[in-house]
Formats: sequence, structure tokens, C-alpha cells
Amino acid sequence: MDFEFVRHEPLYDRILLVLTLDRQKMKERILIGEELQIRFRLQGYADAEVLCDVTRPLGTMLSAFEHDPDGEWNRLGLIPLRESLHSNRWKQPELEQVSGDFLAKNISPVIR
Repeated sequence: MDFEFVRHEPLYDRILLVLTLDRQKMKERILIGEELQIRFRLQGYADAEVLCDVTRPLGTMLSAFEHDPDGEWNRLGLIPLRESLHSNRWKQPELEQVSGDFLAKNISPVIR
């Protein structure tokens, strides 16, 4: 599954990353999406619209997370997103594009 981080229109609801752990079945589940849609999906509604719903062996997220010795996650991923929230609307798409390109390249291996 490839992820594309491109802003089409503003999202006014909270976006959550939910990690559920089932130690009995040795599984982890990652859900990303709007809070209400994630609640629906966790209650069993398969048609709820979430950005990501992945189930895999327990500990996969932790073992697949990459080491960041150069600080690229902050410089290219998180700081531009934060700056886009506090800048004028003309700079927002450019800052979001920098983060979007970086996240699309780096987050897919972690979530797969």
C-alpha cells in the first residue's frame, strides 16, 4: 500500500494514529484516519473510511522503525508541517509538499 500525502481540502476533524496490541494473538493493528471513522472501524463497521488499516505480527512497527541519525524526520517531515500551521496561506502548500514528499517516501515501509 502506497501512501500519498497531498492536501486536497482542509480536514477539520482530528486525525489519529491508533496502535492496538493483542498479546494473546501476537498481532498489532494500525489505524490512521478521522477520529469518528476509526471508532466506527473498531466497532466492526468495515465500510468506515480510514486512511490505513493494517494488521500484522506484534512488534513489527517497532522493529521496522528507522533510525534517524541526520534528523531528517524533524527537518523534512515534522518541522515543515508545524510551520505550515503557523504561516500565511500562500506558504502552506509549499511546506506541506516538502513534508508530503518525505512522508510518502519514508512512512510506507514502516506501516507495511
